[in-house]
Amino acid sequence: MTLLYPRITPAEAKMHLARYSTLSLEDIRSQAGQSPVAFYGTTGGTPVDPIHLNLLIDTLRECAKSTGYPRMPDDRNKIRFDRAAAKALHTTMSVTPAEAGQPDVWTCLATCLLPDLVAWRFGTRNHKRWIGTGLVRHAFARLWWQAHVLGVSHNGTTDYSLLDRLSESELNQIFERRTIGGAPVLARALARELTSKRLEHTSVPRRDVVRDVPKRLRRLVPFTSFTSLDEAVVQRRMHALVSESIEALENEMRQGALGQTSSPP
Repeated sequence: MTLLYPRITPAEAKMHLARYSTLSLEDIRSQAGQSPVAFYGTTGGTPVDPIHLNLLIDTLRECAKSTGYPRMPDDRNKIRFDRAAAKALHTTMSVTPAEAGQPDVWTCLATCLLPDLVAWRFGTRNHKRWIGTGLVRHAFARLWWQAHVLGVSHNGTTDYSLLDRLSESELNQIFERRTIGGAPVLARALARELTSKRLEHTSVPRRDVVRDVPKRLRRLVPFTSFTSLDEAVVQRRMHALVSESIEALENEMRQGALGQTSSPP
């Protein structure tokens, strides 16, 4: 059964945010709860019942507590929270990608149901973390989509190891480019290659490959229908693309080294 989650409009969310900006974390938490003006989608599922909604809220709060909440998190605990929350959102919510693509769902979750967690993780100044205008930036939407795209289902379970192996900057390289992050088969293939062992055995810094490959891939996307190809075929194409990137970057490094040795004193 597909569940529909409560939604609020951006205008309503902005009123909440204006109030939160003057409150402490404890006071923001005291105001968390269902909004009287929340609404639901009219088709595609059943409105979530309070018991299930509370389960989601409690599960995400446990993710935060296990990573230091309410103490302000350092970078390590922020990432620990993100990974745990991504899996919790994906396994608990029971929504279709269509429902998860509704910005107002995430706006309500952030500004009404769990505002203290968003304030704890991101503060109150960056509205993109609160209001679902861009789901790749939203505090919770981005996590659900990361888990949905990178999770691999097998025999009734979902393996999230790809998500765990990627750094925050690597996830950004994939998901902030919608032509890549919006195509699960393409995103998974890229994630597998960026976390492969062979990158540990090249002279090229891993971060250079991570930055270079998406650029090369974006040049191919307009001319190649990756979503119509078998995943194994896409994986082979991605492997070749990473090999091409490594070779080009190694050549640049050699040319740079030659230029330094041949320059006059």
